[in-house]
Amino acid sequence: MTFKERFYKCGVCGVENKYIVYTSDFISGYSDFDMKPVGSIIGLGASIMECPNCHYANYDIRTTIVSELSNNLKLWNSLSEFQNIIKKYSGTLRKILLVAKQYENNMDYLNAYKTYIMASWVSDDKKTNKFRKKAYQIFTEKILPNYNNNLIQIGDILRMEGNFKNAIKIINAVRELTDKSDHNILKVLDAEIKFIENKDKKRHNLGEIFSEK
Repeated sequence: MTFKERFYKCGVCGVENKYIVYTSDFISGYSDFDMKPVGSIIGLGASIMECPNCHYANYDIRTTIVSELSNNLKLWNSLSEFQNIIKKYSGTLRKILLVAKQYENNMDYLNAYKTYIMASWVSDDKKTNKFRKKAYQIFTEKILPNYNNNLIQIGDILRMEGNFKNAIKIINAVRELTDKSDHNILKVLDAEIKFIENKDKKRHNLGEIFSEK
């Protein structure tokens, strides 16, 4: 493990403070099944900096994840979602949640998901379930639909290539994960299944299933 001490100005309040910047870490042993690293010397969330003046937090304290917060202490202090985190939590968990909420507000859902998972790793048992549920909600509502679209695309490519065995595996897996209320996606998936069953390798257009007759 190596680190250095640096003086940085906070990207929100502009106050300069000394921060520890970690330039390497050492992790020994296998991770848990939920990918929680085991044996990290610096500790989870240690590379997140928190301004001791205004409590803004980021991996690089000089910048802001949400552009509107840059050099805007008044706005930061007025946002109850962040101020509530500052009042309710402390230490590493507080830093992680402040970063997670910024990612979420900035619609960077993949990083928000990963950071809420990190929050579950450092919290006590009573709070762990809360942050896992939050991560699950973000993944299913904001991330999974994009993955599903990509998987449908791969399934369609495999079908047109005549690889019906793998195409049906992918399409059926996506169908299992698709919300029953998502009628448009289900309609596309059912059409794909029909094409595969018929050994159809032709290119098809969405208009075939969505256009009014």
